Amino acid sequence: MTAVPLSDRYVIAARLKGYLNKHAEAVALLTEALELEPGSARLLRFRGHRRISIGDYAGAIEDLRAAADQLPGVEDEYEMYQPEVEKDVVSLILGRDDRVRPQHLTDTMAAQDPTALDRYNTTLHTSIWYHLGVAQYLTGDFEGCLPSFRAAEESSRHQEGLVASQDWQYMALRRLGRPDEAEQVLDRFRAVRLVQEDHLVGYEGRMQLYTGEITPEQLWAMCDGNGLKTVTQGYGLGNWHYYQGDLDKAREVFDGVLRTGVTHAFAYLAVKSEYANNPDFATTATVKEN
Repeated sequence: MTAVPLSDRYVIAARLKGYLNKHAEAVALLTEALELEPGSARLLRFRGHRRISIGDYAGAIEDLRAAADQLPGVEDEYEMYQPEVEKDVVSLILGRDDRVRPQHLTDTMAAQDPTALDRYNTTLHTSIWYHLGVAQYLTGDFEGCLPSFRAAEESSRHQEGLVASQDWQYMALRRLGRPDEAEQVLDRFRAVRLVQEDHLVGYEGRMQLYTGEITPEQLWAMCDGNGLKTVTQGYGLGNWHYYQGDLDKAREVFDGVLRTGVTHAFAYLAVKSEYANNPDFATTATVKEN
């Protein structure tokens, strides 16, 4: 029987806790793992992500910056998304360790088995830079998040990471009042040959709205009743109204995002950040959340 490394078991367990919306417990597991493997860029990446989920943005930035500082000496590796990780959770529970796929497929390993890449949708380097950028954005550090998101864009090997990194750059530049630079980001997006994949949550639609390729009504039609897509698209649509100077409409859409109760979504956290830190929404009443 193939032994699954202990660090992989911790990551799988922490991801499961995250899927169950028990993010503080995920942080605790990863903290325990870091006591056994201090300074691990991989473990810091996952703890930083879950620290965002519990609103510990300072802690997330600390973890992700420490991970990013190591990247020049760390071989990049591929990561799987939730549907694939769930299969390995089941295998571990049933004692079928030999069926657990590599959770972190390095470039060296991928070169030996290129067919395995179909299961992986992001990489360690991109994830570290992307989540660092998100944590910085949520603190209102729009200037500081730009280099992080640009590094995520440049290191990305998959469409979602590429487009999502562009999206957050665009939003940060609009918040900074730099529309010409924001338009350059849209130009880079226009050059992307988009493909439709089941795991995509909506960044492509948001960017198409910003470029004028689709209407707000068409953006909403993409949600298909999916809560995560609704939150993601909702923040984009609220931003669009905000850029048009329609604060009332933006507030109405943002209120709808909060009513979804999808509290772990970065778009949900971004709306909370808007209401806490953006003077334009300083008079916004507290919204009853599900």
